[in-house]
Amino acid sequence: MRKVFTVVCLLSILIAASCTKSKTTNPDPGSDFKFSSLTATDSVIKVNAFTTISASATGSGLSYKWTASYGTFIGSGSTVQWTVCHQDKFTINCQVTDQYNHSETKSIVVRSQN
Repeated sequence: MRKVFTVVCLLSILIAASCTKSKTTNPDPGSDFKFSSLTATDSVIKVNAFTTISASATGSGLSYKWTASYGTFIGSGSTVQWTVCHQDKFTINCQVTDQYNHSETKSIVVRSQN
């Protein structure tokens, strides 16, 4: 009986030692998301002229939402054109969101003059 118990104990130890949990690291979905910059080709434009505004971002399934204190956007995606019909300073915002709902907003100021 003692031999059977010893054999069972040894087998249990061997089985337990061979069953180690493997460590797999699951990267955070969306960890590659980064909104690098928001730039305008011209930060001072004439009234009714256009400037091209570009958002530089990396990640999966990116979407872009453009807003401004005033003015009109033409286009969509990472690069748009913007114009305004009167003289003033205007704040333009771009919100970039990835498919995992990570989001960041950047702003720039563009001035229009006659």
